[in-house]
Amino acid sequence: MCKPTIVANFDPRAGIILVTATVYGRIELTSRLVFDTGATHCMLPQKLITALGIPINPKNVVQTTTASSVTSSPLIMLPTIEVFGEKVDRVSCLIRDLPPLSGIDGLLGLSFLKHFNIEINFDEGSISIERF
Repeated sequence: MCKPTIVANFDPRAGIILVTATVYGRIELTSRLVFDTGATHCMLPQKLITALGIPINPKNVVQTTTASSVTSSPLIMLPTIEVFGEKVDRVSCLIRDLPPLSGIDGLLGLSFLKHFNIEINFDEGSISIERF
């Protein structure tokens, strides 16, 4: 039996879709993330990962391509991340700090989103998700 579709609202004029996520580790922290279907992994800043008590292996690094360069970032597994009331365990996450003036903590990428059927309706400013 499938879970019912969950609908979240966003401002379609904003240029980005912001979501609130709860990230679980040694403690729970709330983060503002950009809903990013073009990002392979979720992405969070190092200070948040450190506060969660998640160990960082400096040898577990992946190269990623951004709009302007190729960079290397540590890759970790988040124990659990919750968005739209849906929890997913063992979610891959890059550690990278965004510019302080961006006003966001990171990205909600495919490592979380791949667990759902997703419909984005820009006319209504809504996202519908349903777990597989």
